[in-house]
Amino acid sequence: MLFLFHILIAIISLLIIIYSCTLFTNAIEHLGCKLKLGNNATGSILAVIGTGLPETIVPLVAIIGAVILGNDIEVGKDIALGAIIGSPFMLSTFALFSMGIFLIFKKRKNKELNFNTDNILRDYKYFLIAYSIAILSAFLPNKILKICAVFVLVFLYGVFVYRTIDKSKQCLCENILDELIFSKFFKAKNYLCFVILQLIFSIVILTLSVHFFVGEIEYFAKIYSLSPVVLSLVITPFATELPECVNSIIWLKNDKDDLAMANVIGATVFQATIPFSIGILLTSWVLNLNILINACVVILASLMIMLDILMHKKIRLISLILAGFFYFGYLLFILV
Repeated sequence: MLFLFHILIAIISLLIIIYSCTLFTNAIEHLGCKLKLGNNATGSILAVIGTGLPETIVPLVAIIGAVILGNDIEVGKDIALGAIIGSPFMLSTFALFSMGIFLIFKKRKNKELNFNTDNILRDYKYFLIAYSIAILSAFLPNKILKICAVFVLVFLYGVFVYRTIDKSKQCLCENILDELIFSKFFKAKNYLCFVILQLIFSIVILTLSVHFFVGEIEYFAKIYSLSPVVLSLVITPFATELPECVNSIIWLKNDKDDLAMANVIGATVFQATIPFSIGILLTSWVLNLNILINACVVILASLMIMLDILMHKKIRLISLILAGFFYFGYLLFILV
């Protein structure tokens, strides 16, 4: 009976995540329009700031919670480290794979992702530079040098935000906007206050539902005696990165490929800078073999997508599916 209860909570949490993502994407498009931002800035900056909360909170809770509750601090740090490292892995592989699967079943002739290639390639370059700095900082001989790497990462993200907004097209909208959902309930016009109200409401509900979903994932992981490595590197990031996956699929459903892709790659840039900085500051930042192999998988998957964009000016369906092979291949590696 208890097992069925946890399954029910997991399903309800998942449904709430999906609905809150619908509210979120609708509000974030209107906010981007109000701020006169293009799709790249809307997807890679505004959307990520909201959905980046769960995966940023998880490592902090794992470490601080261990201290407050008197649990093994090293275990807390290991969970935090895995959650931090696992997020770019999920985004670079599974998120793209899920988009590819959606395109297979979506009724449109074009089974590829079409967007502004210059914007996405620029985002990928920022990600690979930041990610490489963060991973290589594990080999620095002392904490002072690692703290210097943190300053570089934070500065790099600041530059990324500034350049993305600066390069964003200064137009009211690049897509036809659906009516603001809250305006239907409150019978109000799309004033900025209602856009912000819907955005805040969706983020709060999204964060709470992700928290419950992560809890249920961890419950089932304990029942089936999954190793801490699998839990921290794969299971927890799967739950915390679910909003990005759902957001991107919602935008794909509406044929807004640029927003979908900007959301995923913008999230990877955020993950490789802010949460990684937290990890470097609050843990010893010593990376074991599993994590280093994970990093190699992320880099290879990202380079594959970049090469596809450079050669074809789009991302083909085959590349999205191959990103899934990177994910499942690594999962098989750590399970065996």
